Amino acid sequence: MNSTLNKTGREDLAEQRRKVAAVLVALGPERASKLLRNLPPELVENLASETAAIETLSHDEKQAILTEFAQELVARRLMAEGGLPYTIDLLTRTLGAERAAELADRLDPGRKRRFRYLADATAEVAAMVLAAEPSSLVALALAHLEPADAAKILKCFPPDKQADVAVRLASLEHVHADVVDDLDADFRTRLVPLLNQPISAFEGMDLLVEVLHSSSQATEKLVLDRISERDKALADKVRDALFTFGDLTRLDNRAIQEVLKVIDTRDLVVALKEAEDEVAQAVFRNLSERARENLQEEIEFVRNVRKKDISEAQKRIVDVIRNLEAEGTIQIERAEGDDVDE
Repeated sequence: MNSTLNKTGREDLAEQRRKVAAVLVALGPERASKLLRNLPPELVENLASETAAIETLSHDEKQAILTEFAQELVARRLMAEGGLPYTIDLLTRTLGAERAAELADRLDPGRKRRFRYLADATAEVAAMVLAAEPSSLVALALAHLEPADAAKILKCFPPDKQADVAVRLASLEHVHADVVDDLDADFRTRLVPLLNQPISAFEGMDLLVEVLHSSSQATEKLVLDRISERDKALADKVRDALFTFGDLTRLDNRAIQEVLKVIDTRDLVVALKEAEDEVAQAVFRNLSERARENLQEEIEFVRNVRKKDISEAQKRIVDVIRNLEAEGTIQIERAEGDDVDE
């Protein structure tokens, strides 16, 4: 076994001599001679025999040899001069973030645990807790998470915060490891208790729809107009939620008959293709027997209707209903206790 180890040691030493010889050739005679002056004569003789065996090196080979040599020198020097934080910082400056991260993980296996508590929380909760923190610090924390985890949290920020953090992320370059450790410790102390607090889901849209269902038409219009002034897309979303095609059952028979007078028959056929039975029955009972039979036949005859086409047909009918209500032609039934306008 000892002979095997000795043989392995000799092979490693020979490989090292070959590498040093390659570096000397890549450096050129003038710079190589300056290095050789400081070496023992016996080693110079050994290296000379190795360099003699190397005939020519291409430009790419020279670059690769010198790059590896420089990285080795830098790494050894850093470990001697500045300790681990300094080493990681300067490795990033010297070798680039990706290569430095690989070396840092080997030197400091615990570094991947920094800010891990952010990824362990749900993205929505993490974003909510981080929203009040300076964007520069948030960006630094997200930079230490796996890209997929950071992306989930970033996506949950409000648009302005999202853009600001993204800009800070893009501009990150060199940060001393001590700074990262301090921020991690600060976040761990202040934010982890918040991340662990139970969060209740609260559907604001559903609540608003319920409130408006219990309000008068005038109140509903006033609220929607005010919302529209600030955010038209949100106002449209609320309108869509206030009355869906399934809410057709909230109309009395007279109102349904008024709707049937003005809607496109083709839209009605497509809209009823996958409608709830209760909705279909509300329509059928307001048609004559002959019209009902014809409509049922057309619905059965229609095949391969896309869900998108069904949704669009239902929306067109809902738009007609909303317009008829706005004109005062029909009235949509509201919850008991409506503040009915005088």
